[in-house]
Amino acid sequence: MQTYNFSKIKNDVEEELKIRKIENEKKYFKYIEIYKNKFLIKTENINGKSTLDYNDMYHIEDGSKIPIKKINSKSIGEFKDEYNIKILKLRNIEFKYNMFSNCKFKNIEFYNCVFYGNTFSTCKFTDVKFIDCNFYNTKECISVFDRKSILVNCEFKKCNVEKGIFESINLKNVKFERTSLKECIFNNVYFNKIIINDCDMRSCKIINPDIKELEFEDNYLSKFDEYTFIDKIIIDKKYKKNYNYAFKVYKNIASKFESNGLLNIAGEYYYISKCMEHKSLSGLSKAKSSIFWLLCGYGERPTFALITSLEIVLLFAIIYMITGLSVGEYVINYKELIFQGLPLENLNTDFMQSLYFSIVTFTTVGYGDITPIDLSVLLSGIEMLLGVTMVGVWTATLARKITR
Repeated sequence: MQTYNFSKIKNDVEEELKIRKIENEKKYFKYIEIYKNKFLIKTENINGKSTLDYNDMYHIEDGSKIPIKKINSKSIGEFKDEYNIKILKLRNIEFKYNMFSNCKFKNIEFYNCVFYGNTFSTCKFTDVKFIDCNFYNTKECISVFDRKSILVNCEFKKCNVEKGIFESINLKNVKFERTSLKECIFNNVYFNKIIINDCDMRSCKIINPDIKELEFEDNYLSKFDEYTFIDKIIIDKKYKKNYNYAFKVYKNIASKFESNGLLNIAGEYYYISKCMEHKSLSGLSKAKSSIFWLLCGYGERPTFALITSLEIVLLFAIIYMITGLSVGEYVINYKELIFQGLPLENLNTDFMQSLYFSIVTFTTVGYGDITPIDLSVLLSGIEMLLGVTMVGVWTATLARKITR
């Protein structure tokens, strides 16, 4: 009863990502031609030093318009005084169809700025805030952060990053607050200390993620829908603590799906979280977790309870053949046959009789046409207790999944 076929959905998202990148590239060059022909603006190449000297600055003024530029190896922001930190506050700027590569952004606050069709490749953002900024318009290109760009101590507050692409980048200590991440795609992104607060994540898709810490600090509710997808986390299996990180992440994700009323999907992520927790445990705690997984898949796998029940019935049927059953005047007892190597002429019939007795005992029906003898009396009592428990577990788990 899996809600997600993770591999299939992941492949679908990868195809969607390819199509979106191709369409975005076509739209980008289309608008470049429009600017060249209509506004008589040519693409400008602005190159800095490859060493990214802090003095090699690219200066931006409030209210300016910066279209179709290729800005390479430039520093933007405040870098001079590390002890008395200054913040560069930029307002009402239009960045359109620019390509930033190998640039450094530091100690900047962007207010009410527009970033349409910009690409940030191999860029580093440190202590940068985007406040009331718009990265998407239905008529414009989408913004792309890719090629090992790094965002450290950054914040997106009340921004529109809809349909944005984040690919092969690192996010560390980044906060998304009241921001639209609708239909965004995060591919091969490293997440560390990420906080999401009241964001719109409908149809947001995260694939091939390496997530160390992901928290939801909602005052209201971050929006998820049935198209929101978060892929299985890439885990370094050498370190057991990584499973504990994954457990917390999956648990938070499950809680958020549940808050949005998507209970079946929440159950799927809850199951994965418990599997991650199991791998982080040891000793008695791990043994208990194994039992809960085996009985019912942590309450999310009714088929586990059914299979376990069938295994118990089959096991006890074999044991009854050895410990003894009385069928009228005929006695089934294979203890002596096993040790003496006597012929097993009635094996099939005796097994079917034992299996029948095991089933009626497990289900507590007890017709009385077959009776236990010797040690089978005690074993039948144990099987009845197991039967009552397992039927209850299976019924409750199945009912839970159906009602969802």
